[in-house]
Amino acid sequence: MRAIDCAAGALLAAAGFATIFVFIPMTVDDPGLDDLPPAFMPEIAAILMTALAVLLALRGLRRREATEEPALDRRHAKFVFLAMLWLAAAFAAVALASYLVGGAVAIVGAMLLMRIRRPLVIGGVACAAPLVLWAVFWQVLTIPLP
Repeated sequence: MRAIDCAAGALLAAAGFATIFVFIPMTVDDPGLDDLPPAFMPEIAAILMTALAVLLALRGLRRREATEEPALDRRHAKFVFLAMLWLAAAFAAVALASYLVGGAVAIVGAMLLMRIRRPLVIGGVACAAPLVLWAVFWQVLTIPLP
């Protein structure tokens, strides 16, 4: 359906522009070193994803024949909306609590979106993965995490 493609593309593009112009500048500090700024990679990723969302919206505006299958149906649009909520919750958890809490929230959300429903598996992975990554980055590579 054209309307769903346009709506999903517009919603994702709006989230992308908010990320580029509001969230990244608010949350990433530049220490003023000569290297690349810390916001460089997040901005590149946000710009690329926003461009793809704009292309999706423009594709939805294009005329389609009545027999063509929709690129996104309502089920897919629901998944896109839930994925956006999941990413927002993970970013908020990192900003408000810590990397470990945000990582656990991100893993739980990703596993639920992938339809993994075993509570022990979800809890074990959500607790272990952020701790392992923290140990590798902080203890082995000596890179501090937020």
